Amino acid sequence: MNRGRLYSWTIAFAALSLVACSNTIIAAEYDIIVDGRLTKHGAVVGRSTRAGDRKDNKAFILNGLYKFVYAGAGFRSADARIHARLSMNKLGNTGAGVFVNGHWFTFDIAPGNKIGASGPAFGQNAKPFADAEGRIKPGMPFDVEILIKGGLLIYSINGEKVGEAKSFPTAMETVPSKDVGSVHKLGVITALRSWRADLKIYEFSVETDGEIVHLPEMQTIYQSGSATTHTYRIPALLESKKGTLLAFAEARRNGGGDTANIDTVVRRSEDGGRTWGDEIVVFDEQDNVAGNPCPVVDQSTGRIWSLQTWNSHKVHESQMKAGFGEDSRRVFVTYSDDDGKTWANAKDITPSAKQKGWSWYATGPGAGIQLQRGKHKGRLIIPCDHTRLPEGGAKTHHSHILYSDDHGEAWQIGAQTDHGLNECEAVELENGDVMLNSRNHGVDEFHRGVSISKDGGQTFSSFRRDPALLEPRCQASIRRYRWSNGDKPGVILFSNPARTWRDFLMLRMSYDEGMTWPDARIIFPYTTAYSDIAVLSDGRIAVLFERDNHTKIDLAILPALQN
Repeated sequence: MNRGRLYSWTIAFAALSLVACSNTIIAAEYDIIVDGRLTKHGAVVGRSTRAGDRKDNKAFILNGLYKFVYAGAGFRSADARIHARLSMNKLGNTGAGVFVNGHWFTFDIAPGNKIGASGPAFGQNAKPFADAEGRIKPGMPFDVEILIKGGLLIYSINGEKVGEAKSFPTAMETVPSKDVGSVHKLGVITALRSWRADLKIYEFSVETDGEIVHLPEMQTIYQSGSATTHTYRIPALLESKKGTLLAFAEARRNGGGDTANIDTVVRRSEDGGRTWGDEIVVFDEQDNVAGNPCPVVDQSTGRIWSLQTWNSHKVHESQMKAGFGEDSRRVFVTYSDDDGKTWANAKDITPSAKQKGWSWYATGPGAGIQLQRGKHKGRLIIPCDHTRLPEGGAKTHHSHILYSDDHGEAWQIGAQTDHGLNECEAVELENGDVMLNSRNHGVDEFHRGVSISKDGGQTFSSFRRDPALLEPRCQASIRRYRWSNGDKPGVILFSNPARTWRDFLMLRMSYDEGMTWPDARIIFPYTTAYSDIAVLSDGRIAVLFERDNHTKIDLAILPALQN
């Protein structure tokens, strides 16, 4: 830390102490950027122009609308000092600023180049604090300080207090509850953004009495905008019986929409996700839609099944007709007996997998499961959704299950939910019940729907909304991590963008069969969408997810959970 800037900390903290608390913060200091270099405590996320280390005045250059430097995934504390020394190339409503717990503390918001803030603590509109002119000069370094203590936040520029927020949220809001901190155990999440400015960041540090939680390391498995593929979407992930990791996706060849030339593809890793082979086509139907992969492994045979759906590239979802014609959706199944290297010709199973009154239909997205307990042990379950078009009535939206009791040779329709749900995944509970976790559709609701089947997925016996699982109406993943064993509880994992818009992908943990979710880990703190979880044979947790407005599908691998 540059002790030459101590004067600004002393002035700001003295003001904070007078109104908040006379006790000092006993804290550790974490440098995020020092001498223009990013440390292990920081991470650059988002898409835009290049960002990285430069020799220009020992500055880290950050530019573009969608690039952020995060201080890890947050601090295990509600109090902190945040400092940045930086310069901007211009003033003029750039939107550049510091992010803290869902709020932006900006350097020159409109109108009139004002230093200000926006976020829930300041109401519906951005709040101007002071003039940027005279305080911030283009090309000249300046110091930004944000201090949080006991819910009071003070914002300073060059040692001068420019604004404050009382009753500032002590944790990132991810569920509509006052007890947010117990959900993800992080007090402060902070980042810098450049937006419409070019930032030179000389120093970026935090001081807090809690440790920084690092973001997991990520690698890009599918990059949109290649020579063959406009957009990759709809990830699905599983580990084969031989330990090969298979990452499935839709390759949207000539456009980013849901109706286009879409193929189902897969990439394989035989070394636990460290390196990956080339893209393999699983299902291709010329220029038509051949997507929504939902794979599952039969552990007794080792065969990998993949179910997916088809429709003509000329028929948009809104134009889908009910039934089995050329203007409706069809269900296909294929399989691999060589660990995903080659795939059998896809077979049309629509007559046994779909009802006449259904129009839209989707397998998954995500992976299926095989039941491991009870009288239905060995049953393969594929989570699906559909739209009903009743004659003379309004369309309704439902989740449902396909299942097979003969190792994938035949498939039949199982349990169906009431209206208001669609994309879903399933998990087996300790008592043998099947829990289906569903996205909302066609209803004014932002909490995940949970359906329980007591007969292996043939019927549903109960339904509830989970108040802890907020969603932006987006696909999510649920997976069993382990069964209970002695004094170790069973663990179920859940991943989704954990707010009402598609960002902040979080991995949540439940130790009571999905009734509560007391712990979580941020996977990626910027724009995210669909994700899928796989539990690896060595206990590590792999999450394949869409990021940066569908420009990438990345893989994050987390270490095995401890007790």
